[in-house]
Amino acid sequence: MEKIFTMIDCTEDCKIRCAAYMLKGEADAWWRSTKPNLVITHPNLTWEQFKEAFFENYFSESYHERKAAEFMDVTQGSKSVLECQQKFEELFHFAPIHLKDDVEKGKRFEKGLRPGISSILVSHGPQTYAEIVQVAKSIEDRQRDFYLAQSGHGKRAAITPFSREPSKVP
Repeated sequence: MEKIFTMIDCTEDCKIRCAAYMLKGEADAWWRSTKPNLVITHPNLTWEQFKEAFFENYFSESYHERKAAEFMDVTQGSKSVLECQQKFEELFHFAPIHLKDDVEKGKRFEKGLRPGISSILVSHGPQTYAEIVQVAKSIEDRQRDFYLAQSGHGKRAAITPFSREPSKVP
């Protein structure tokens, strides 16, 4: 739903109304009984507050703790930066509150990257999460290109003067 909300530039109230409309059965009953209390405690109810109430109701504390631990353990390992980013963002909702700041989010992501990438990122200084992700992807691409060139996969084809067939030229 958040993808749709971004696309149509929804207001906070619109997001909540759309989400409430999509709730069915028990979830709809939960919302009808919870809404009056939430509106009293939060007169200007935000989407984040709605999501927090929803997740608190439908996901146990132990589930949150497991997911938070899983978030803290996200590392790149043999995955690409993109795959690591996807896992990181999938679990980010469960991140401890002190990591919700964009710079802290970036630092946590950087810590999970392979040393060959994170050590280069250190020289760039504190950056936003988005900047760190983009620079990490760029570093990974250059490392891959370098590896392919070193292993002979990056050689270009050329026609030699003695043949019309392409041959490998270093």
